Amino acid sequence: MPHIPRDVEGLSAWLGIPSLPHLISQFLYEQEHPELDVPPNQIPLEACPIYSGKVFVYPSAVATYFAPSDISGVGGMIRERIRSTRSWMNGPARRDCVYVEHDANLPGFRGLYVAQVLAFLKLKHNGITYPCAVVSWFSAIGDSACPDTGMWMVTRDIDGCGKRVLSIIHLETILRTAHLIGVAGKTSVPVNHHHSQSLNVFKSFYVNKYVDYHAHEIAF
Repeated sequence: MPHIPRDVEGLSAWLGIPSLPHLISQFLYEQEHPELDVPPNQIPLEACPIYSGKVFVYPSAVATYFAPSDISGVGGMIRERIRSTRSWMNGPARRDCVYVEHDANLPGFRGLYVAQVLAFLKLKHNGITYPCAVVSWFSAIGDSACPDTGMWMVTRDIDGCGKRVLSIIHLETILRTAHLIGVAGKTSVPVNHHHSQSLNVFKSFYVNKYVDYHAHEIAF
């Protein structure tokens, strides 16, 4: 994309993510130490490499996947575009949510995380190109789906300073898009509420497994 800074500090200001340099350093350390068993945000910064190369930003990425009931082979694969852009169709920003693979040995949603993509990036370090994404995390509410709706519920991860928990993940860990529905509770949604702000104003969300049969089979 033109007119976007490609240096880390400039891009950090352009994206409005002050912690971007630290997130990149922790991501690179995690990639170089696959045996790591702690969250990237707990890696001491003094142990992480300092990245001074170029960073490229992209408005979207394509996920290719299949549901358990799909036929095997190329004919059963689904392609889906995931978007993260400042303006969508000349309107407000669009920051899609995604399922992130967590533990392939756990069934359904128990083996997945939900995150919102704030930016798609590409950077090169020590001769290796890394397609990745800056994400804001959600955590499951409880250890089972809502008994009334059959859908899991999530809430945003917030740190001790009241800020959203962010990190950078490799694109290979993203499974597909996730559709979240705001939980209104006992209060009414304001009449002037705009749908583009839903992910910012609601405190908790249903993970919609009814949006299509693929989601129904992977997010139970």
